[in-house]
Amino acid sequence: MGRGTFRSQNKVGETMSFQTNSDSGTTFNPLVTFLSGSDRVSWDLGDGSGYIADSSLSYSYPDAGTTKTVTLRTNKLSNLKQFQGFNINIVGNLDMSGWDNLGGNFIVTFNTDLTGITHTSSAEVFSQYYAYGCGLVGNHDMSMLPGLGGQFRINSNPNLTGITHTYSPQIFTNYTASSCDITGNYDMSMFPNLGGGFSVNFNPLLTGITHTYSPQIFTNYQAQSCGLTGNHDMSMLPGLGGDFQIYSNSALTGITHTASTEVFTKYLANSCNLTGNHDMSGLSGLGGNFQIHVNPLLTSITHAASTEVFTQYYAFSCGLTGNHDMSMLPGLGGDFRIRSNSALTSITHTASTETFSNYFAYDCGLTGNHDMSMLHGLGGSFQIQSNSALTSITHTASTETFNIYNVDSCGLVGNHDMSMLPGLGGNFFGLNNLNLTSITHTASTETFNAYWLGNCNLTGNHDMSMLSGLGGNFQINDNPLLTSITHPVSTQTFTYYQVSSCNLDYVNFLPLSGATINGDIDLRANGMTATEVNHILVDFDNLSTNLNPSGWSGVTLDISINATPDTTSGGFNGIAAIDSLTGITNNWSITTS
Repeated sequence: MGRGTFRSQNKVGETMSFQTNSDSGTTFNPLVTFLSGSDRVSWDLGDGSGYIADSSLSYSYPDAGTTKTVTLRTNKLSNLKQFQGFNINIVGNLDMSGWDNLGGNFIVTFNTDLTGITHTSSAEVFSQYYAYGCGLVGNHDMSMLPGLGGQFRINSNPNLTGITHTYSPQIFTNYTASSCDITGNYDMSMFPNLGGGFSVNFNPLLTGITHTYSPQIFTNYQAQSCGLTGNHDMSMLPGLGGDFQIYSNSALTGITHTASTEVFTKYLANSCNLTGNHDMSGLSGLGGNFQIHVNPLLTSITHAASTEVFTQYYAFSCGLTGNHDMSMLPGLGGDFRIRSNSALTSITHTASTETFSNYFAYDCGLTGNHDMSMLHGLGGSFQIQSNSALTSITHTASTETFNIYNVDSCGLVGNHDMSMLPGLGGNFFGLNNLNLTSITHTASTETFNAYWLGNCNLTGNHDMSMLSGLGGNFQINDNPLLTSITHPVSTQTFTYYQVSSCNLDYVNFLPLSGATINGDIDLRANGMTATEVNHILVDFDNLSTNLNPSGWSGVTLDISINATPDTTSGGFNGIAAIDSLTGITNNWSITTS
């Protein structure tokens, strides 16, 4: 049948029209399917090329994108069920008002100039309704589609302010309306089988979501970066789990959950305004990535027993008060951060064999002993500094490597036992513990970048003979009762070495003969006698001249505010040692007094 004959015989029936600005660089490929069987369908493409008889097209317009009116002609629009127009450059409103059996797969994605869709009543069930990445404006009325379900995606319509639904008993496996401009309360109370993936995130004017009871399981629930206000009631969703994200809602003061045994891989409610206690006692599958940080009015969190493994647990910069009970979480590990809770006085843990990459509990109010004897995988970055009432820390054996261990500005008293941590290394900080008298180490081959123990009360000898990776920036100043230091055999590079304002006797530097001194040595104000000063200077001369000239040349030494070196005290000639050290070969710069 020729095109003209088909055209003349197909002037009866019903039509629908819409506009497109598809151009020569794109493919215009709409598709329609039938309610049952088949029927006659033709397309007038609006460019004078006549009708094309087919239920689907693959056509390239010859022009540069002028607006054309496309007319679909068929016997009855009610015989059609599905319409698909993916990225076909629809312009303006798409009028589907004649499709009273619309259902199945309705796809009009990525039509950025599509501003509206007009529907009529249809009882058909939808498996897909996709209108994402378009230019929908204002409210999108779907109140005439009681068969909506399956996968619904209308996200990325920045001018879409609302969606009107009607009751549907269908099961939703996905509902996405993110990155729009949905305003006010979003009513989902007509969907008793909502579940799967639910996303309404990035709608900054969305102030609330109303749900009804649904027995379906949620694999993700995302409402982050909205304007949710007050309490968000989820007590009717017993299948909540998976990826839960509701962070960055600055006016959200609470979340009400009901019991759920589903496993959570993420629970993100950070950067909100959660207030008082956050009750999670019904969520027995909590684990994975848990973040509830930056909620300054959040005073406590109630957990349920869960055997799930945690890769992150963030509750920092909140208002946690008193004890934080985590005794029901044996899978705790990974990246743990509960810092900056000034009224948090203690944390209760239970036994865990998980590895910790971070443990941050600094800038809190931890008091007395902090018991970590049940955390066998502690390692990575351990920071518990600035807890002025923290008097001790109990560790258990761990073979994990530490890159930071920081107990600065606490209230540690007596001996701090670290003999069970053979992976200690990296940066070790213990400054400003005025009642800390000693530290017990165990053998470690890890490299140290820094070792600071200034302004403590170290007493007697400080034994470091087991730390063969000692190097970097070493400072142990302002310990007035510290009389000696036992160095390890180390081949590391020291960028700075300071032991000042202590009460040192002779210090043996010869174990460091294989090390490289690439910086200053500060031994000021240690009350050393002329014998002790002479002995140390002779040792330095031996190191620089004989034992390791390449590693011990060009050093700047300040050994002032001690006794003045001489030529005879203790049988050592300190003056000759200085002459040798400051000579052309060794090139030291030495300050004495």
